Amino acid sequence: MGKIKKEVAAYFKAADPKELALAEQELIQEGIGREEMKRLCDVHLEVMKEQLGIKAKSIKLPASHPISILKDEHKIIKRNLKKLKTTLEKLKAAGSFERARRQINTLKELTHFFLETEKHHQREEEAIFPRLVAHGITEPPEIFKEDHIEFKAKKRNLNEIVMGAEKKDFKDFLDTISPIIEFLVKNLDEHIYKEDNILYPMALQTLEKNEWPDVRKKFDVIGYCCFAPSDVRKKRK
Repeated sequence: MGKIKKEVAAYFKAADPKELALAEQELIQEGIGREEMKRLCDVHLEVMKEQLGIKAKSIKLPASHPISILKDEHKIIKRNLKKLKTTLEKLKAAGSFERARRQINTLKELTHFFLETEKHHQREEEAIFPRLVAHGITEPPEIFKEDHIEFKAKKRNLNEIVMGAEKKDFKDFLDTISPIIEFLVKNLDEHIYKEDNILYPMALQTLEKNEWPDVRKKFDVIGYCCFAPSDVRKKRK
């Protein structure tokens, strides 16, 4: 792994997010599978985390911009991922449904929240990804879509289990939900990092300025999951 890290770091050292996407796309087209590409991307993120973070933070956009909205939603999603992890820990400590009623209710609220975040992924897939593809960026959207599909299945499964929680034995219930929650906490957080530091900067580099108003219109049609942007709230008053 150390050798791979050095090779990836040397190869991508000067690459910006768009160059990285195109390089990875070329590797996939030459025969590297998407799973292997995801693994190499994870190595790249690890060795280049500081550099990518500095670049991403240097991007300044108005609050009404589609990318600003997505990143603000990410902050809310990450807070709820932490809450999900804490709730699981409290459930394990409770030991029974009788002593865990508050945590079960919190878990029901959280599973509903995470189902609602599908609108976040839908906006990416329907408003931004087709435009990236039109500009020749084809593989990164497919990789992110695959993640979205996996997350959606996990979230739906978790919701079904939680809604029927007290029909199960408490230990069986914990054994069933624990790996799902642990998967979401780890992988959704990593997915958000990749979007904030690679996907969104790449989209900003790739799409023309005159495309973003149409992206925002599409966002408004699809709707929002975690909050309504301030300009939308003003229109509703």
